[in-house]
Amino acid sequence: MKFNKNKFLLIIGIIISVVCTWLFIRNIEWTLLKNALQDANYWFIIPTIILTLAVYVVRAIRWRILLSHIKLTSVMNLLSVTCIGFMANNIFPARAGEILRPFLLTKKEDIKFSTSFATVIVERIFDMLGLIIFTVVVIILLPHPSASHHDTLAHISARQVSAINESIIPSLKKWTEVFAAVGIFTIASLFFVVLKPDFFKEILSKLCTFFPHNLRDKILRLYESFVYGLKILEDKTQAVWILTLSLFIWVLGGAEIYLLGFAFHMHLPFVGGCLVAVCLALAVALPQAPGYIGVFHIAVLKSLHIFGIETTAAQSYAIVLWAISILPSTIIGFLFLWREGIAFHEVMKLEEEIAEGTLEELEGVTRDIK
Repeated sequence: MKFNKNKFLLIIGIIISVVCTWLFIRNIEWTLLKNALQDANYWFIIPTIILTLAVYVVRAIRWRILLSHIKLTSVMNLLSVTCIGFMANNIFPARAGEILRPFLLTKKEDIKFSTSFATVIVERIFDMLGLIIFTVVVIILLPHPSASHHDTLAHISARQVSAINESIIPSLKKWTEVFAAVGIFTIASLFFVVLKPDFFKEILSKLCTFFPHNLRDKILRLYESFVYGLKILEDKTQAVWILTLSLFIWVLGGAEIYLLGFAFHMHLPFVGGCLVAVCLALAVALPQAPGYIGVFHIAVLKSLHIFGIETTAAQSYAIVLWAISILPSTIIGFLFLWREGIAFHEVMKLEEEIAEGTLEELEGVTRDIK
């Protein structure tokens, strides 16, 4: 049953990627694209890659803080596990790296799998909180259409830009309060769960009354692991640090996109690069083929259109940004895999077991690989 579900999601993801790829390439003028790629200043790729890799370092530091109430761990060990996990996300379906990371952490640091997995869940919650806050700030800072500068536009008339911005940017600004409310509600909910874990466990237990006994027990055990992972919030200073690092991760993503724009002679405002980062984050959350092919490209293309970047420039930019986002992290992930003495076929076998296993079975596999 689980295998069929995963297979179904993989098929849906491949279909979405194929459709997005077709939407991306259908209007490509290959001669113009070739010229745009040849005219690019590729020296800007070096600092862009440095920013891309810096994100993984910040993620490792943040994960260390999340684990601090459980066990003090080495940043280098966490960086190794993080890079291997993102490498797996790039080449395997269904973001398998998110489960692979707690596996590897359990193997290296002797931390219970369910606890390690809970910290990954909490990490993703902080990613979401950081993204919500980041999105609110970006939308507030977006320039009003009437403030558009002609010198920031590439081969497009002011009338065309006005038509694009007036239909999109004001619409985005209308959602600012909604995003802010969601962020406040999520943060408050997390702190309430930390303060009253038994109260919420009782509510969850009542909601699961009609579930099969085994399923209810699994949900409650996962909740307990989740609460244990959230105990870091009891230390307000560390919680603020984690949220600050989460925001910094998104700022680095926006800076990476902004900096690469200079390689293609695009005068994209910094807030524009940040908006592209937001659009990308939302796009890659969809089911899709491994490597984010198609979905990544169309998200960059459409978000750059908001700022009047013409299609060929946006397409060439999207292709290079995808390569920078995927290839270095994948290569470094393989290097860390070699450093850890783990063969790739072991990772492939583990990915298959992850796709098919329950939480208890996964813990059993973890014990076997230690």
